[in-house]
Amino acid sequence: MHAAVYLGIIILLFVGVNFYLQYYTNHGQSLTVPDFGGMSMEEVERTCEDKKLRFTIKDSSFEASKPKLTVLEQNPRPYAKVKENRRIYLTLNSDKPPKVSLPNIKDVNFRAASRILESYGLKVGQLEYIPDVALNAVLNLKYKGNIVEAGAFVDKGSTIDLVLGDGARGERAEVPSLTGLTLDEGIIVLRGNYLVLGRVMAEDGMIVDSSAFIIYKQNPAPPGIISPGEPVNVYVTSPSRYKESGKGIE
Repeated sequence: MHAAVYLGIIILLFVGVNFYLQYYTNHGQSLTVPDFGGMSMEEVERTCEDKKLRFTIKDSSFEASKPKLTVLEQNPRPYAKVKENRRIYLTLNSDKPPKVSLPNIKDVNFRAASRILESYGLKVGQLEYIPDVALNAVLNLKYKGNIVEAGAFVDKGSTIDLVLGDGARGERAEVPSLTGLTLDEGIIVLRGNYLVLGRVMAEDGMIVDSSAFIIYKQNPAPPGIISPGEPVNVYVTSPSRYKESGKGIE
């Protein structure tokens, strides 16, 4: 009789402890980590509260193309399986870009100078040609309209205009075809031909700045010959509209 009672007590204790451990560790339960990429802090807070997760800002970085104070990276990665109340470590895009020192690219060929500037996190802006025997060599750098020297500090992601030599020979540039290219691709092609991007206009005449838009018309149009450094105006549309139109908008 006593043996049966003791055995029953042992079984009840075993079942109780096992149930408690399963409850405490959320046995057999897991959560899918959301993709926090691009979220603001308010969105992160709401999502973590809804998903029963916690978060910590681990670090900050800077990407000029991403909105400020949004998530760039996370750990654990998106869609990983974790336990409830797991802490997610986030890297934010800083609202203050770091400073970078302008490299010395005077007398460097334009194409090489462009690669150097981009490696510093800087963008190539307008091209200005002046009489000089050194064709397409960098003679000066401009920041916000003012000439700046190597070593000057500017915000990472800033646009640097270049003053180039025209070779003192009245060089001419061929107008390339930009139709079907994204805005970013068109800029690269123009630079390769020593030309610059002019006005960017949408179908309704509004000026846009989305690099994902597709170029469907340009002015001047190819074939044509113009002076190096001259602007080429483009008309753009959304990728979906361009695709629907087949060969572009007439």
